[in-house]
Amino acid sequence: MEMYGLLLLNKPKGITSHDLVVKARTALGISKIGHTGTLDPLAEGLMILTVGKATKLLPYIVDYSKEYVATLSLGFETDSDDITGNILKQKDVVYPSESEIKDALKSFLGDSYQLPPMYSAKKVNGQKLYELARKNVEIEREEVLINISNIELLEYIENNIRFKVNCSSGTYVRVICKDLAKKLNNYGCMSALKRTKINNFSLENSFTIDQLERGEFQLINPIDIMTNYKMVNLDELTDVYNGKKIRLNCTEEIVFITHNHDLIAVYELDNDGYYHCRRGLW
Repeated sequence: MEMYGLLLLNKPKGITSHDLVVKARTALGISKIGHTGTLDPLAEGLMILTVGKATKLLPYIVDYSKEYVATLSLGFETDSDDITGNILKQKDVVYPSESEIKDALKSFLGDSYQLPPMYSAKKVNGQKLYELARKNVEIEREEVLINISNIELLEYIENNIRFKVNCSSGTYVRVICKDLAKKLNNYGCMSALKRTKINNFSLENSFTIDQLERGEFQLINPIDIMTNYKMVNLDELTDVYNGKKIRLNCTEEIVFITHNHDLIAVYELDNDGYYHCRRGLW
């Protein structure tokens, strides 16, 4: 039986997200492995990998909310907005009070627009921004609507501010760090980042690379985490396997067809009142 499902891994610092996928492919002996969101080499923490046919689910799980623990270091600003970049500006730190930091953090709550940094994996006209940034090319970017549902101070020691943030997918924490420093009348950049949650999945339930290589891991059945979508269980699947349109007693735009606690296909409601197959998951 083909191995498939979702794998929670704890990415260590110093490797890319692609490196982690390569290690997983080697450990599992499977080439079809993807991931739901990158972490920079500087960052560590939770990544969700899709294994086997679960890679077909990527379009439906990439927009999960995230939780991070980040450290802002005051005193200098870099071209990448994190500590790995080249220093552009620096000045003596204006040390804020703890209450000033908490007030500044609260100002980020709710919806706002954020400009994606040039040093990011975001694509504009088919090109990754960081590839252009490395050539000293800066292009116009559109601001993106983000949401921050919670942000709180964890620790404040000397010029380092450690905080936790719960945010929508597509939020750049390094930009929050830079903006927070400005609100505190300082220069600053992100010096550490750990992703602690993706949706309802916690870093505490993830596996290390060593555990993966020893076979000490478990895959999650995707049906157990696709809670944002309507599930319709069918006993007869002939029309589904043949990609035919079907009638369903529901009105949701997108539904997942299931059978014996397994995801079979994604169907979408069309203007004709029928559900049409958008993606087979077998």
